[in-house]
Amino acid sequence: MSKKRELVLGITGAMILPALWAASVSLAVAAPPGKPRAAGAAVTRTGPSGNTATRQSNVATNGQGGYTAGSTVTGPAGNTASRQQSGAYNPATQMYTRSGTTTGPNGNQSSLTTSAQATGNGLDRSATRTGPNGNSVATNGQATYNPATGTASQSRTTTGANGRSASENRTVTVAPVPQTPSN
Repeated sequence: MSKKRELVLGITGAMILPALWAASVSLAVAAPPGKPRAAGAAVTRTGPSGNTATRQSNVATNGQGGYTAGSTVTGPAGNTASRQQSGAYNPATQMYTRSGTTTGPNGNQSSLTTSAQATGNGLDRSATRTGPNGNSVATNGQATYNPATGTASQSRTTTGANGRSASENRTVTVAPVPQTPSN
């Protein structure tokens, strides 16, 4: 997978500067397909009192912007928690989707689904997080970037399980770097 596509896959899970999103998403569309890859890791940590915890992780890409990943953590008492997730990029629609499930040591589960779609000069993003009790929090946001003015604008609305919502609007303008005359 190309570095640009990896950047898009990495940043769509977090709300960061919209200008980076807009540029990265548009660059990801032009990236050629890569080779499918897979990796795994096992880590054991031992605390000061000799207790150990282990984490088994794996990830696989399909070479087309999609991936699956999983990890299981086993604590000192033998309790386990796990997370499974997958994501995919569709170049035809310029949409990235991701979903995942976390299972705690007591069997309770929470889930996450997100989607981000490139728009002509920005990005539309939505995310829904559902906790083990079934309550959900939904976030919808838009970001645009105007290269002529160096202005990135972002708006986001989050609606909680109680139906109440909060909104945030942000505008960032990057001033051009002053040119110094050369001798």
